[in-house]
Amino acid sequence: MIFVLRAVMVSLAFFALLYSFLSVLLAVFWRAVLSRSDNKIHANTLFAMRVMPFAISAFISLFLTLPSFLLFEQHSLDEDLGTFALGACALLIVCTGMYRVWLAEQRTRRVVTASMRGGVDLERDVSAPAITLTRNTTPLMLVGIRVPRILISASARGLLSDGELGAAVRHETAHFRSRDNLKKAILNCLVFPGMTSLERAWQEASELAADDRAVSSRDEALDLAAALIKLARHFPGQTIPELGTGLVSSVDSVTNRVERLVAWSRCSAPRRRGWGYVMAGVLLGLAGLTAKLVPALVLVHSLTERLVP
Repeated sequence: MIFVLRAVMVSLAFFALLYSFLSVLLAVFWRAVLSRSDNKIHANTLFAMRVMPFAISAFISLFLTLPSFLLFEQHSLDEDLGTFALGACALLIVCTGMYRVWLAEQRTRRVVTASMRGGVDLERDVSAPAITLTRNTTPLMLVGIRVPRILISASARGLLSDGELGAAVRHETAHFRSRDNLKKAILNCLVFPGMTSLERAWQEASELAADDRAVSSRDEALDLAAALIKLARHFPGQTIPELGTGLVSSVDSVTNRVERLVAWSRCSAPRRRGWGYVMAGVLLGLAGLTAKLVPALVLVHSLTERLVP
């Protein structure tokens, strides 16, 4: 039992070191290169970049560091205080992330509960989130992860035309299909300083991606642009819950989004990306790692011996 606990502690220590190294590397690369680039990065790419340090560190620690320790390490206790300190740091990272998600969920639930009082459910498509007309809430937003719902205030409903409201609902439906509220929860769970700029860039890119998916003609693009202008003008101080997405998440980004929509043309519509090729590459990489599992375990154990005190 003690030997297994040692293996878990060493794996956590290795996770803390690798996660910190990869996160610092990503933060420096983002600030020095990517954030200054004129080419806009897609929201899915930004999200994958942000999640990658944690995913890589967790995968290596769980599937390589832990089994390599169990296979090659001696049963004599030779870890010092530094190992336990690093393991405690890893636990702190994970527990802090879980607490942040729980706190964000509680705050979002309070906002939704207050907004739903006196609300009226509208007709909905089974493939889209439910739509509720409320008396007092953020003008238009998507809330919820397991049971998503679009909340529309009565004031916003009276302000927008049918075409503008339809475009706004399609925008929020695009957020629903991209699972952006779930992605927000995941980002809340990933704790590391210096990542605010990257997370803000993902949020702005996700709004652009939802705009692109919400329109398929110039008339729809103009309707969505008009809805953005009206809501930003009449409700400038909107408050979006942490696990929710609003049509106007930031007034500062409205100008850029409206300009893109006004300049919309069929040739500028986004093309489908070959995510199947990416998944095939990932599966091939995992297959290659499995084929070389023993050498990989030996290498990771050697690195653990050198890096973990």
